[in-house]
Amino acid sequence: MKDRELKGKLQQLHIPKYDEHKLEKVISEAKNIDFFPGNQRMTNTEFFFNQVGFISKKVWGLKIIFSLFILYLFIAEDININNWMWTLLAIAGPILCLFNAKEICNVFQAGMLEIQIAAKHSFSKVLMIRLIAFGIFDLFFLICSATLLSIVKETVIWQIILYGTVPYVIMCFGCMYILNKCHEENILLYSTTWGICLSSSIVILKISGVELFATCYFAIWLVFGVIAVSGVGVEIKQLLKKTGGNLNEISNGTFI
Repeated sequence: MKDRELKGKLQQLHIPKYDEHKLEKVISEAKNIDFFPGNQRMTNTEFFFNQVGFISKKVWGLKIIFSLFILYLFIAEDININNWMWTLLAIAGPILCLFNAKEICNVFQAGMLEIQIAAKHSFSKVLMIRLIAFGIFDLFFLICSATLLSIVKETVIWQIILYGTVPYVIMCFGCMYILNKCHEENILLYSTTWGICLSSSIVILKISGVELFATCYFAIWLVFGVIAVSGVGVEIKQLLKKTGGNLNEISNGTFI
């Protein structure tokens, strides 16, 4: 009964004759539609600031508070070169880097890789933007520290750069190595352990009376710095290869 009613209704429908001109008109109009207008695409600059906005405000707040606190201690009268100023500068870098580690580890959380590779921008691009954002902030801190110490404490600026940069780069090298070698769920734990061990080693050597910051050890600091920078470069290259690199951008249709 229902089939008969359905057939009856279908027979009542008026189906217009095939019109080839109308089909050509639809195709012509469809070709004129801009499905991907350039003015609606996110530029690299917009994407950079978009990703910076995803970084936790708590992390930025902690980095700012810690940086201001360290800068205050640098200009305090009771902190001098012969006391703890160089030690404070040396451990400030690893601690700042440790704040960065938490947000970098969030990118590697379980399930995030699947989300990132499904997006237009590659996983490696998201990672590099966060590294660049943190690097800019930490570089600004180093510049402020060098300027303050060279003016207030009348110190040589190359010493400030050396003692502030080398421990920071060593910390970065360790974190990059951990990112490449460890499972996602253990990255933050191992990075925190590495940061604590590095900072504690500097403090213990200071307490033990080892003159880490004596001029005669300048060459040793420089060698460690060069090795660490080279190591960071190698680890970043491996990390980008691990996260997909240009292959992700080709597969996911990322454009420049």
